[in-house]
Amino acid sequence: MKKALKILVLLTTSLVYSQNNSQSEVFKKIIEEQINKGALNLYVQCEKPQTFFDKTIFKEETGLEVSEKILNEIEVNIEKSSASFWNSKLTTELNYNSNFLNGKKCLTRKDTEKLFLKTKKRQNIISISEPIFDYTYENCIVSITYHTYIDSAAGHSYFLKKIHGIWTIITIYNFWMT
Repeated sequence: MKKALKILVLLTTSLVYSQNNSQSEVFKKIIEEQINKGALNLYVQCEKPQTFFDKTIFKEETGLEVSEKILNEIEVNIEKSSASFWNSKLTTELNYNSNFLNGKKCLTRKDTEKLFLKTKKRQNIISISEPIFDYTYENCIVSITYHTYIDSAAGHSYFLKKIHGIWTIITIYNFWMT
């Protein structure tokens, strides 16, 4: 009985680490993608808003042939998700100079508001949602929001797939703007 309990604890710990590691990898992939697209002076917001996912919109906008099983698993996991916070340690681990990434700590919403009020200029602030995975942690949906000024934002969603152990952006969809 003790041996079975130890194995169960070990497996649970491994699964939690795998999930957290996958979230960190997706976070870093999205930041890398933003910088590769030419984003300069990027700030990262600490809050992880809830991820939006609608299977019908996904199918219509992407045209991808993703199995119904994977899409259903993502839908179920969306229901279990909630807004939370990124570990600010993640931004300190990023190795980009200040031309690309402003500051080594993430911003709270209050920090963001203060930045807008202080500078009275447009900013490049990104908010990355909680990544939502299928049950095998091989497919993922994540949404981002660009905050450029008070009450001005835009965003979209990503569909990522783990290919040969590396998270790869398959498509970008669900564009919106305020």
